[in-house]
Amino acid sequence: MEILDIHTHNPYPQPHGIINLRITPEKDIQELEFMSDQLYSVGVHPWDIKRLPESGFWEKFERTVQTPKVVAIGECGMDLAEKTPAFIQLQVFRKQIEISENLHKPMILHAVRSWDIICGLRRDIRPQMPWLIHGYRGKPEGALQLVRSGCYIGFGEKFNPETLLRIPEDRILAETDESSLTIEKIIGVLSEIKGFDLTLLIKENSKNFLNFES
Repeated sequence: MEILDIHTHNPYPQPHGIINLRITPEKDIQELEFMSDQLYSVGVHPWDIKRLPESGFWEKFERTVQTPKVVAIGECGMDLAEKTPAFIQLQVFRKQIEISENLHKPMILHAVRSWDIICGLRRDIRPQMPWLIHGYRGKPEGALQLVRSGCYIGFGEKFNPETLLRIPEDRILAETDESSLTIEKIIGVLSEIKGFDLTLLIKENSKNFLNFES
């Protein structure tokens, strides 16, 4: 399957996209339904954490994301603009890193005011799986810091053109997230900025990020 849209909240079907399913520690994750012809990412978003999960949650979570239909863990990450204490967010994030490594599945991250934490964790943990910073809108300096730590950068409807121009081309991914624009339209806008059609590049980068075989 060729992937163009690395992260979308748009409804099934998304034949060239990965649909994200957000869950909460209070939700019975065994109720999640996966369509046989669709790929997904599943994670605990920092917005959805009020307290640490109850006993047994992570065992159910890991069993659920083992399915081949789930090709990435996330959204997860750190949002320091949220009221949930950072230490709780960090514990939930680190647990999902552990599961990502155990299952050999990459991570899709929501990161707000937390790039130093993200880079520090990659330095300290040395994960084997790649991480994507989705929906990046910031300046190129922050993106380059994240790329040097081993992250991919996801570009959606809103982005900083200078950042797109300055990061390495093999770290560029595209996403619709919650946009009403199609992924083809978003890639078209990115391509105009770069000066060439990014479609094949994004397909290749998506394959590499997801560790799909040719």
